[in-house]
Amino acid sequence: MDIYSGTAQFRRMKLLLGLGMLLITTLLYVVMVGLPALAAAWLSYILIPFWAALSVFLCVKLYRAVGYRIDAGHIAIITGAIADGFIPRNAVSLSQDLVTQRFRTPKNFFTAKKLISGSVTELNTIFTRASSLIGEVPGMKLMVELGRQFLRIHLAYMNHACLAYTFFRGDEGLYLSASEGCAIFAINWKQLTKSASDIAIGMCAGIAVLTAALGIGLYSLMGLIGLGAYAYFGVIFAFLLILCIKYAFVDTFFSIYFVNMYMRLAEFSEPSRDFFLRLEKMSPAFTRLATLANGKFPTPKKAHTTARMQKKQARRTPPQRLPDARHTLICPRCRSANLPTAKYCAGCGAQLKWK
Repeated sequence: MDIYSGTAQFRRMKLLLGLGMLLITTLLYVVMVGLPALAAAWLSYILIPFWAALSVFLCVKLYRAVGYRIDAGHIAIITGAIADGFIPRNAVSLSQDLVTQRFRTPKNFFTAKKLISGSVTELNTIFTRASSLIGEVPGMKLMVELGRQFLRIHLAYMNHACLAYTFFRGDEGLYLSASEGCAIFAINWKQLTKSASDIAIGMCAGIAVLTAALGIGLYSLMGLIGLGAYAYFGVIFAFLLILCIKYAFVDTFFSIYFVNMYMRLAEFSEPSRDFFLRLEKMSPAFTRLATLANGKFPTPKKAHTTARMQKKQARRTPPQRLPDARHTLICPRCRSANLPTAKYCAGCGAQLKWK
């Protein structure tokens, strides 16, 4: 929650981006569907598919030009906040420098994102089939497939976590760190997907309920002001507005939550060379990542330990005090020497007991 509140600027930028896309979609609808309907109603129905295709095309272009830098920059700041324990004041400008340094060009970002998404999806499908036999029960195959489609919502957050790892290992090549990030997801697959079904079902149900409530209101309003022929657009508008809010607020929260969980697990995960080779046999997308990494394998993470992790390690191994003539009471936990009258160890803080 500290990171969520500390990166409010990115939430506002995402909301403005979503509302901008919604405005483009609405204006195109008025021009391509609403105005031709004044001449002939049947003409508007013919133009609806073209309106939808052009809207998607322009929104994708806008995201590739601006949106990806907001998303990637936000992930970079989240990663730094989790690893180092603070959020810089110039987070937005710093995030753009980090994105440029990490990806160089938009093409590298979208290539890495596509391969990470493909690897995560393929590995998740294989692990799900291997860990469950319910799909073999007659009549359950359709339900299992439907469940896998719901899980794609959750896997988007896993993609963000793997992208976060590429920022964490910024001294390595992009595709090398991306392949290691996917391997860490595979190692910790069970922990990372434990609550996937609950989150996916809850999110889909929330979107459906909110869209229905807002859509009915807009549908009725458009009917009252004499736009009953276009009242169906009220439902479309409601759905797109709910997606904008989800993208800016809900997705941001869950991205931070799962990136945090992923980074904690990554601290104790070290994929071996054999594990990488096995993953290459399982996933074509992971094989492509390994190919772009030129067949290299990640170096140990010891040299990349952050300041926060060093502090945690220091707490695990408290310093010992050297004994002298006055220090005769030995702590049974850390073997530090203390004064005979001491109640607590000066090295680890444990309570001392003596006869």
